[in-house]
Amino acid sequence: MRSINAPTLSSALASRAARVTSGPRDSLGRLRTRDRIEAIARLRAAARALGDVDVSGWDDATITDHLDDLSKVLCSLDAELARVADAVRARGFRIAEPKAA
Repeated sequence: MRSINAPTLSSALASRAARVTSGPRDSLGRLRTRDRIEAIARLRAAARALGDVDVSGWDDATITDHLDDLSKVLCSLDAELARVADAVRARGFRIAEPKAA
């Protein structure tokens, strides 16, 4: 004789199905959050790397020798920054400079 409080097979399966279906979504959500955090970290690292570049100390011959490479890289950076900024603005957000401390 079955106890009134004993779970039935269908309720046990339903409970297991609920756990199985919520697991991957939670993992996927964590993965997406981690990817977003890593993307922001990469943007910060790129900004720091650019902050370390100082062409004011380069002589004219060096700039002339590397002008083609500099131009390609700077245009590529400009295009990527514009792409990211446009995607943020397209969602209706405003990009504002941080307030000075």
